[in-house]
Amino acid sequence: MKTWKTLLCLALAAVLSVGLLAGCGTTTTPPVAATPTPADPGAPAAPEANALADKMFNVALTAPFTGFDPLRTNDSASTYVNVQMYETLYRIHPVTGEYFCLLAEEFPVYSADGSRVSIKLREGITFHDGTPFNAEAVKYTMDLIQDPEFASRRASIASSFATIEVEDEYTIAFDLSYEDGVLLAKLAHTNSAIVSPTAQTNQDLMIDPVGTGPYKFVSSVSGSNVVLTRYDEYWGGPAAVKDVTMTIITEESTAIARMETGEADFMPVISVEQLPRLDSIPNVVGESSEAAQIYYMCMRADSYVNPIMANKDFRTALAMGIDKAGYVEFIMEGYSDVAPAVLGPKIFGYTPAVDTAEIGYDVAAAKAILDANPGWADEEIKLLVPSTPAYLKMGEYFQSTLGKAGFTNIQIEQLDWTAWLTESSLDNRFDITFAAWSNVTRDGTELMEPNFHSTTGQRRIRIEPDQWAILDEFIFNSKTTSDIAIRSENLAAANNFLVENAYVQPIYNNTNLYCYNTAYTGLTRDAGGTFYMYDVGFAN
Repeated sequence: MKTWKTLLCLALAAVLSVGLLAGCGTTTTPPVAATPTPADPGAPAAPEANALADKMFNVALTAPFTGFDPLRTNDSASTYVNVQMYETLYRIHPVTGEYFCLLAEEFPVYSADGSRVSIKLREGITFHDGTPFNAEAVKYTMDLIQDPEFASRRASIASSFATIEVEDEYTIAFDLSYEDGVLLAKLAHTNSAIVSPTAQTNQDLMIDPVGTGPYKFVSSVSGSNVVLTRYDEYWGGPAAVKDVTMTIITEESTAIARMETGEADFMPVISVEQLPRLDSIPNVVGESSEAAQIYYMCMRADSYVNPIMANKDFRTALAMGIDKAGYVEFIMEGYSDVAPAVLGPKIFGYTPAVDTAEIGYDVAAAKAILDANPGWADEEIKLLVPSTPAYLKMGEYFQSTLGKAGFTNIQIEQLDWTAWLTESSLDNRFDITFAAWSNVTRDGTELMEPNFHSTTGQRRIRIEPDQWAILDEFIFNSKTTSDIAIRSENLAAANNFLVENAYVQPIYNNTNLYCYNTAYTGLTRDAGGTFYMYDVGFAN
């Protein structure tokens, strides 16, 4: 895999060593890491920095956000906005990959039998609306996540909680219905961000958000932009950059033009073909960073458009028609890795053994299956493709490689991104589609369950009910123990089940590509794909 001006994070690493949360307590869970902090928060800025401090920081997004409630959104663009305003109990360090305490004061403390866990919370924090952050706020949030009528995007986060108890104002306790081996990962996920009970009760956070984070909401124009400003009472100290506007610019070349004119300071996502253009733009640098993101093809064996999809051999032939290596070489130009498995190398549960389940690109074998079944080659297959730059390229390329494998009637239907997020989960809507998953927690269960579980998953793939029960059991077994060997065994079984039965064809493991104005430091995307404006400082 190519790297391109790979970010070394030296400036960020220097400030990490003076992190604010060095007092986060230790338990049997992973050690605490220093907290990312802005460059010299609260210190007098140099004259050059003063000028930048008063300048609007502009972010160009090439995909639209869907809303500002962290419990009801799960798309990348919405996450980019929401992580600036909301906070979780824990966070994963962008450089070391270790967990550190955020709204929690300490790591979880377990009872002797492991059935109860208590978490001490940080004191003296208020939400942007003045509501105190405390154990009641955490309980309120977790109750919402559990409530099926609320329709949280990640109900699995609270699935192990039999009861949620406020022990005192700053201690929350969970009685567990099973030994939750993924608890810390769940509590670091952006979909577990703590919301203001007052705001959630009195207003719609999708359009009027309130959190505890370093930035607070100012305004938004639907489908256009969102404006944030620094929360000067932030418990960790004020951020260096005062005002931020994130603007939706779906035409990537237009977004690059704004980087060129100085109308934009940061693009969190750029495509490979734009890299040469950046080299000619003064004061703009492109970077790459490691990502825990996979792109894959979903194949429906149930709730399809064409009933032929129920045939495993037909799906296998489809999988054989996906030229992943060609896509990585010619379209991604080497800035990604072929994905033999759903579990990638940066995800807990991966071992090289899972790669052996792969159904590789094999034109001759695909044609042999089609030739042995007259009429299969001409079956009309609906391919649902989101109309974003990355997915449109995938749709066109793989329609072509499937044609080379003998499929003559792959019909592409394009949908705008917001519509695809909804319609890709509907019954009988398509036969195949492409999807991606940025694994914020880098845990295999937190990839498998939200994507592929029959009830708590997104239901883009569809599996025969009796077979889906098998997959659900693997996923359940992977999360109901802290035994690493048992967890890994079940995650591998889930991976092999999905790939060998041609329900999923993994395509590639992505690399983060982004660009920014060199007047700023600390701009990066972590392995989960997220960036944090609180980490940003000034180059001078």
